[in-house]
Amino acid sequence: MIRNYLKIALRNLWKHKTNTLINLLGLTVAFTICLLLLLSVYYEFSFDKFHKNPQDLYRTYFSVQLPERTELQPSMPEPMLKALKEQFPVVEYGTRYNRNGCEIAYKDKHFFKELVFCDADIFSMFSFPLEKGNAPQALAGRNNIVITRSLADAIFGNDDPIGKQLRVQSGGPWKVFTVSAVATDMPANSSIRFDAAVQFEHGYTYPNSVGKWDVTNHDIFLRLKPGSDKATFEKAARGFISKQYTDYIGDLKRDGAQPAANGLYMQLLLQPMLDAHTDMNMRGPGTTVSRSYLHMLLAVAVFVLFIACINFINLSVGRSFTRSREVGLRKTLGALPFQVGMQFWGEAAIICVMALLISIPLFYAVLPQYKLIFGSSLETAVLQQPMVIASVIGGLLLVTVLAGAYPALVMTRMDAVNILKGKLKLKTSGGLRNGLIIGQFAIAILLIGCTLIAWKQLSFLRARPLGYNSSQVVSIPVGQEVDGREALALLRQKLAAEPSVLSVSGMSNNLGMGADWGSYTFSVGFDYHNRTINMAWLNVGYDFAKTLDLPMQYGRDFSQGFGADSSGIIINEQMARKMGVINPVGEVLQLESMNNMQLKVLGVVKDFNFQSLHKPVEPMGLVMYADMPINYLLIKVQPDNLPVIMGKLKAIWAQIAPRSEFRGSFIDENINRQYNREERFTQIFVYAAVVAIVLSCLGLFALAVLAIMQRTREIGIRKALGASAGSIVQLITKDFVKLICIAMIIAMPLAWYFMHTWLENFAFSVQIKWWWLLASGLLALAVALCTIGYQSLRAAFANPVKSLKTE
Repeated sequence: MIRNYLKIALRNLWKHKTNTLINLLGLTVAFTICLLLLLSVYYEFSFDKFHKNPQDLYRTYFSVQLPERTELQPSMPEPMLKALKEQFPVVEYGTRYNRNGCEIAYKDKHFFKELVFCDADIFSMFSFPLEKGNAPQALAGRNNIVITRSLADAIFGNDDPIGKQLRVQSGGPWKVFTVSAVATDMPANSSIRFDAAVQFEHGYTYPNSVGKWDVTNHDIFLRLKPGSDKATFEKAARGFISKQYTDYIGDLKRDGAQPAANGLYMQLLLQPMLDAHTDMNMRGPGTTVSRSYLHMLLAVAVFVLFIACINFINLSVGRSFTRSREVGLRKTLGALPFQVGMQFWGEAAIICVMALLISIPLFYAVLPQYKLIFGSSLETAVLQQPMVIASVIGGLLLVTVLAGAYPALVMTRMDAVNILKGKLKLKTSGGLRNGLIIGQFAIAILLIGCTLIAWKQLSFLRARPLGYNSSQVVSIPVGQEVDGREALALLRQKLAAEPSVLSVSGMSNNLGMGADWGSYTFSVGFDYHNRTINMAWLNVGYDFAKTLDLPMQYGRDFSQGFGADSSGIIINEQMARKMGVINPVGEVLQLESMNNMQLKVLGVVKDFNFQSLHKPVEPMGLVMYADMPINYLLIKVQPDNLPVIMGKLKAIWAQIAPRSEFRGSFIDENINRQYNREERFTQIFVYAAVVAIVLSCLGLFALAVLAIMQRTREIGIRKALGASAGSIVQLITKDFVKLICIAMIIAMPLAWYFMHTWLENFAFSVQIKWWWLLASGLLALAVALCTIGYQSLRAAFANPVKSLKTE
């Protein structure tokens, strides 16, 4: 019996090749997209789950009620970890964590790697197994260094690395370390990543932060004892924080800050390690991805699969009436409703299984291009995990039930007597079918509308003037081989006679996202006339404003012609407004957190966007602070013959830092690079909208063919009675047009709501125009009309005599 069902199913699939091909194509595309998107989401949510008992791992952060906002700050002061271990027995392990690039030398070999400054507990609290060495003692020695297996192989080959000495330089002088352990390479889904680890006290920021509660520059990770409660710890820490930061909390109250719902102005809270990778509310310990972005991927996957299932249901129900005699005979010969239903559900299952079998190799084929386009780190090994395999099989069964159950139910409810008498008629429209068509086109229009608005916002971000010259300025990351100030001096010297170079300067933080993927900001707080002011802090070189073409509102730029500029500061207009002074040149700012440093205001530059357009222009100060490094060199060049100039800079850099890779890039490239997330967001909508409209139109095409086939006699009679071709086309298309118009009415408000919510993440954004949304609906309508228009014209110009004879 099963063999007979299978034989009939394959025969029917082959007989109706067009429908079978459309269903197979739609489901294959949907399954491939779902595999790519769902596995990407699964991978991103799998970060840090490989640790033993990851639910007990946390990162500490401050929640501070500033007068204008609530600030979440993960940077911690140096004495914090010791105090937490002493006062809270629930803390089982803890480590400070700071990461920086480094140069590692062994004999004549040199490597540029990631170095982490941490405490000995790191290998006891995290699951980074040691292939050689003992976890509790790995960093017990002052000059111990732990390296990963890949670094050990690169440096020592087959030799035993334990006991070997390495020279390491990271933001300071060269130091000698002894290899005490070799750790396995960190998994790709780890937020904490490094090539080598040394004691925290070797960090370049450590000497100026020892014992200071008002200097924050590193993360702290804790492992609480099993069964401990996060909320209980946070509640217990309230008194400790209130006591430790009494003066600061008093300043917050004085400045008009409003307390949180629990009445506190400052809290020490715990961020679960499992949330660190997907929490965009504050800086992450590693790469981060927005939860809303992942939810969007899930939504796109569901939408595409939903549209494919709608096509399957509509085509199956439509075709079922052409097989009515088969069903009638089966029932007359004694077939039970269950058996009839199983026949049709089996056909659905065969198509679904075939689509899945085709989509798996297709998944492997398109994965490299998918990773390149969307910046995904998804690996093929994810598909081989037992949980993923079980989920795929479960999803397949669910799809077969959703796509095959309703058509099977329709067939089992047919009246065998009326079928054999020929009295069963296909309804020209049905509530469910119309609802499904409206649903799939509403999704398509929604995706098209979101695509258009996202593209408009991305174009706006890239075209908006930022207040400085970004097209003629090259930014070169200094790296670890040379000191930034020495590199700046050498570059000035070597470019002094180059006519294509207009000016040279440097800065601590990059503008945009450089080729080294470096982008960060540093801020300081201080009291000014009994008000606390927080400002971004940029360490720069001479001629900074000249190099970036920053207009000076008052005062002057840093210049080598003045000897005392190292004790001066240039502020932006926003900072002047914060101070409440129209022309603050000559004012003195005293920074308590920077050893009571006094800085005299030398000038005021017009506001410029030194951060991405996600954020408003904040108060900012430019300084020449000797204890803060110059990490990026800026070269303003003539706009003509830029490739030749870039080649000269590359050659000069090879003389300054021969072992370092040249990673210079124009600042406008850096600006574009910092909106990669928005570009991927737009690309996903573009691809999803194209797939959605194509799949919807495939289904619409097949439904139009079925509708025309069922109305062949009616069309022939109308033509014989003198109906024009235009009226015939209108007759066929008007029902579909009505459904798509309803879909437009549903989709356009949804698109506005979702994209309006998304645009709230930007301090600067476009205003959504109503005609953008209307255009997305009209585009979908035009594509749909083109899809059904060909078949409608064929029916309109067909010979009515032939159709009436055959009917």
